[in-house]
Amino acid sequence: MGRKRYWVVAAIAVFALACSGAQAAGQPDEPDLQAMALDVSDFDGGAVVDSQGFPTPPPPFVGEYERFFKSGAHLAGRRLLYAANIDLTLDDASTAQAAYSAFLQELSSPAGRRQFAGLMLANLRKSTGGRVKLRSISAAPPVALQLGQGAFRLAIVLRTNVGRVEFALTGLRVDRVIGLIGMSAYPRARLTSGPATLATARLAKRFTAGFMLHNTVAPTVVGTPQQGQALTADPGHWAGGPDSFTYQWNRCTAAGTPCAPIAGATAQTYVPTPADSGSRLSVTVTASNSISQSSATSVPGNPVP
Repeated sequence: MGRKRYWVVAAIAVFALACSGAQAAGQPDEPDLQAMALDVSDFDGGAVVDSQGFPTPPPPFVGEYERFFKSGAHLAGRRLLYAANIDLTLDDASTAQAAYSAFLQELSSPAGRRQFAGLMLANLRKSTGGRVKLRSISAAPPVALQLGQGAFRLAIVLRTNVGRVEFALTGLRVDRVIGLIGMSAYPRARLTSGPATLATARLAKRFTAGFMLHNTVAPTVVGTPQQGQALTADPGHWAGGPDSFTYQWNRCTAAGTPCAPIAGATAQTYVPTPADSGSRLSVTVTASNSISQSSATSVPGNPVP
């Protein structure tokens, strides 16, 4: 484990402990964690990716993506010793909200910050092989940031044998994804709140864009159009991580257009009636998450006999 991972182990360990009771059912179209992560373009210069990938996350997380940057990235007027972004996904937005709240509550208490600092201390000593001797860690209470659907910044000071090192941890939640950003100033240099806050604001834009829904494979109607025989709507596939789908069946002319909604036909299945004879049927699927909503309609099928 490289030196820059010590805060990750501490943060995710406390995070997993704080929200270990969270459970929910998974969704078929997950958000693209890699596309939503901070990239070199989010820095003001000097940013180079050191490592990245999809490690196996601890429960209750169902997905994780990490990206670490080499020393020398510039952001908000500061040259950083390192910066990293870890994005974790849970099953749904409500589970993520509960997990985020539990983690923030842990960090808001002196005992929780001591636990986090203790894990940082143990992992730093292990990961540096004794080259950097840590004398103490202090962390102020987290400061709320008005970003995403919840965000905070935690300032941490490490006093080491090579001097005082300022570190910042930020957290951000949008829908079912929680992002963690860690960055450090060089020894004896000031970090200030600017780089961490700006990086979190840019991550919030990436998260929000990542949860803007759009259809990638159109809905289809499964089954043979026949009075008395059920048809089923296949919702297709959607980018942006839908949480739920709603359905509206439509009755179209024999030519396939125009179409009109069938009153009360809002289940995923529909059984054609005598009123559908000679008409073609289609279904409109609306995908939703806590950020956006989008609809797509299937191609009308064969006429109902």
